[in-house]
Amino acid sequence: MKVDIIVGGQGGDEGKGKIAQYLSLKNNYDIVLRVSVPQAGHSIIYNGEKVGLATLPCGFINENSEIFIGRGSFISVSRLEEELKKTGLKNSKRVKIDNYATIVTEEQRERERQDSNLMGKIGSVGTGTGPSRISKIKRDEIVFAKDIPALKNYLSDTVEEICEALKQGKKILLEGDHGFKLSLIHGEYPFVTSRDTTASTFLGEAGINQFEVRDVYLVLKPYVTRVAAGPLENEIVDEEKLEWFLKEGGERGSVSRRKRRIGGFEWENARRASMVNGATKLCITHMDVFKGDKNEEINFLSKIDKELCSRYPYPEVSILSYGPKINDILDFDNID
Repeated sequence: MKVDIIVGGQGGDEGKGKIAQYLSLKNNYDIVLRVSVPQAGHSIIYNGEKVGLATLPCGFINENSEIFIGRGSFISVSRLEEELKKTGLKNSKRVKIDNYATIVTEEQRERERQDSNLMGKIGSVGTGTGPSRISKIKRDEIVFAKDIPALKNYLSDTVEEICEALKQGKKILLEGDHGFKLSLIHGEYPFVTSRDTTASTFLGEAGINQFEVRDVYLVLKPYVTRVAAGPLENEIVDEEKLEWFLKEGGERGSVSRRKRRIGGFEWENARRASMVNGATKLCITHMDVFKGDKNEEINFLSKIDKELCSRYPYPEVSILSYGPKINDILDFDNID
């Protein structure tokens, strides 16, 4: 088993990008892979600056890894070109984009922005991904990556390349988007995104069979956020209490830049996310929310053990993150 998967267990914005960065360096994967969508950005610290990536996998920072954008991806070409420039990967032979990744067109972006239900009630960020998926389901004429001249130097059959890599025993990190609460199938409909957001779906979109999976890293934080409308237990409305989350926690949407709504940890949702994703490892970010209160932190981790680790599929706490940088991590798998 050679594939590790990172998935979000809440409403997105759990810190998956930082976990992907850390694991990519720790495990030195041969391939870092994403089946990306334009409306899901992962914020990371790169060269001392905060960078949002909606297309490239955050594990790109390991210079030994090839960088794959899988067949199930939906791509904004302008956003991709911006990310390639920011990361110094423009024209890099490390980057492989599947021939049949779907291109989101300007017409589809405009169609989404004119949809009062999506932009109003649901709170879409207007990237056009929903209409693009609808066009694909209707078998309309689709623009694929292979049809874009600017992408010709990156094109590949990533499914075949991944299969060959696995046959050779190479290691792959698959970075998922969004969070469990936003799944079109398992989430809090209608306040969801336009796809399923679970490990098995990410595998299918990438063209990887389930028997190759080693670990599923479920990323959580001690509270829950939402950028748009939808259910949120014990939502915080006091402005003073929100200040830490917005300032120190960096709780703004990485694509929309909107302030995130903040709520308490949702135990039943986390249990269900663990169950459906088949989590083997738990990564808990934003542990600095406890501000050094060891009793509160210990109580929270004890409840994690009772409510999540002691219930099927019995995941283990693997990583605790106490800040935005890679070295702000406590890795239990590295403790002798």
